[in-house]
Amino acid sequence: MHHIIQFKLGLFVALLSYAAVVKGQVATTNTEVADKLWEAIGGKENWQNARYFMFSCIGGENRAFIQDERKYLWDKQTGNCRFEGITTDDESLIVLFNVKTTEGTVYLSGAKLDNPRTEADIVKEIAAEFENDARLLFLPTALEGDQASYTVAEEKLVGTQRFTVVNIKNRKTSFEAAVDGQLYIDSQTGQAQRWRPNQVPYHFVISGFKDIGGGLVLPTRFIGSDTTASVTYPLAAALVNIEGQKFSEP
Repeated sequence: MHHIIQFKLGLFVALLSYAAVVKGQVATTNTEVADKLWEAIGGKENWQNARYFMFSCIGGENRAFIQDERKYLWDKQTGNCRFEGITTDDESLIVLFNVKTTEGTVYLSGAKLDNPRTEADIVKEIAAEFENDARLLFLPTALEGDQASYTVAEEKLVGTQRFTVVNIKNRKTSFEAAVDGQLYIDSQTGQAQRWRPNQVPYHFVISGFKDIGGGLVLPTRFIGSDTTASVTYPLAAALVNIEGQKFSEP
C-alpha cells in the first residue's frame, strides 16, 4: 500500500513538472512568434517612432458612399486624419476629422457642409471607413497595446508552406479599430500571409509587401475569398513631416 501511494505521488509530481515545462515552452513560443512578426515589418520600435502615414486603398466591401480610390493622411500621435475621395454622385469629398473622437468637418465640392446632422453622419461614416481600411494595412501591428491578447494555436501546412497560426484579439489598436481573428504567419520569416477575421464569411490571402519608409514594411494587397472584399493599397508611405494645415484646411 505504501509503495502504491509513493508511486501515485511520484506520478502526480511528474505530471505537474511536465505541465510547467509545456507552459513555459508555449510562453516562449508566443514571445518568439511576436518577435518574428515585429521583425518582419521592420521592428516594433520603428512602428512606435513613426507618426505620419499617407495611404490610399481600392476595393473592399461597399460600406460607404465613396467610389474608386480612398485617400488618407493620418497622424498616429494625435489621431488627426484627412480623407479625400469622390462620392457616388461624382462630387469631391474632403473630411478633416479625428479618429479618436470621430469629430470633424466636411467639405463637399470645396464648400463646407452647413448641416450639422448630415456632417456628423458623414464624419462617422468616414471614421468607420478609416478603421476598415487601416485594419488590413496595419494588421501586423495588432499585437500592440494593453488590450491585445494572442495565443499560438497550431502549425498548419497549406500546400507546401508551413504556417504558424495565431489567434489575435485586440479591442482597441493604435488605429482605433478592433482586430479579432486568425493570422497565418510564415514559420520561417514571421511575415503575415493569411488573415481569417472572425464573424465574417470570408478570409484573405496577403500578397504584396512594400517598404513604406522609416524602416517599415507593410502588406499592401489582400485577396479576399469573396472577391468583393479584396483590397489593394496603391499608396502607402510613412512621412517624417507634413504641413499642419493639412488637418485643418481643405
